[in-house]
Amino acid sequence: MAQPLPPSDRSTPVVPVQFARLVLQLAAERGGSRAAMLDGVGIPDALIDDDGGRLSVEQHENLLRRGIDLSGGKGGLGYELGLRIGLTTHTMTGYALLSQVTLGDAIRLGVEFSQLVIPVYRGRLWEEDGYAVLDISMDMAVEDRLYRYAYDLALTCVWSGLQTLLGGAWPDVELWFNYPEPEYYPLYESRLPICRFDMGVNQICFPAAQLSRRIHTGTPVMAQVMNDKLERAREARRQQARSDIRSLVLKHLACGPDGYPSQEALGARLLMSTRTLRRKLQQAGTSFQALLNETRIRDSTQLLDLSQMSVEDIGLRMGFAEPSNFTHAFRLWTGMTPSEWRGRRKTTA
Repeated sequence: MAQPLPPSDRSTPVVPVQFARLVLQLAAERGGSRAAMLDGVGIPDALIDDDGGRLSVEQHENLLRRGIDLSGGKGGLGYELGLRIGLTTHTMTGYALLSQVTLGDAIRLGVEFSQLVIPVYRGRLWEEDGYAVLDISMDMAVEDRLYRYAYDLALTCVWSGLQTLLGGAWPDVELWFNYPEPEYYPLYESRLPICRFDMGVNQICFPAAQLSRRIHTGTPVMAQVMNDKLERAREARRQQARSDIRSLVLKHLACGPDGYPSQEALGARLLMSTRTLRRKLQQAGTSFQALLNETRIRDSTQLLDLSQMSVEDIGLRMGFAEPSNFTHAFRLWTGMTPSEWRGRRKTTA
């Protein structure tokens, strides 16, 4: 199986804008205007009308929170959105699900490629005592006021989408939630399968034999075509994520009055732990030290070319207390000493 996508920065645009349109539509039905919904959430109005537009996870969550705030005490935002999100809202992933041959094929595909749509979601499928269990988890603390709405949305959306694939009723399926029954649940009970609360998990459970149920739109040839498309899209996203973290670190590796920031200080500036930063850079095929050296090469050569600073002062600014250490490092970087570099550049000029 292919490696998972590198963790996305919460500011990276990855969530299709179609989700935002549904949130705005539901908010309008509950009396919330588009202007009120978008005010202060960091989403440009023009982005909503861009068919190819994408939101960041942070923008997506901010919009959901605003929808909750403006709902006037009406609950069920997660259920309502989950019931309305169609498979094609997921764009290419939705069409790939429609091409799968069996329910099991579709679930396994969804588990493998779910992060192409919503990077914070993760799924696992297993069989136990004659039942199939689809576990859904995400990067969100249970104390977060969005937690309940997010899982209402996730489980309802997955169940509704899989039922659509089967072309009709899906008997003997249950939704298990990790929290008490919400006060708004009775309003949706007739539109949902059996729901159980305070179960300690967020899962969809059904007889394992149903994994072999046929999908009426599925064909093996088209399934393979769509699977290949998803794999290429995932590889492109992986490359983009690697480029993003590298560019983000280089952007913040500026030399200040106290020199370059440490890895710990940079991680804090980027709102991630040192361990997370190290892991992301490793997945991008680089390291903090490699990017620091790249920045030092750029800055030291510019200072040698464009300033009158002495080699010793430039070395100090680059973080080298001893001139000999700077000279040694510079020779490793460029194949010549700082003085040779400066002399060569002057001769060329």
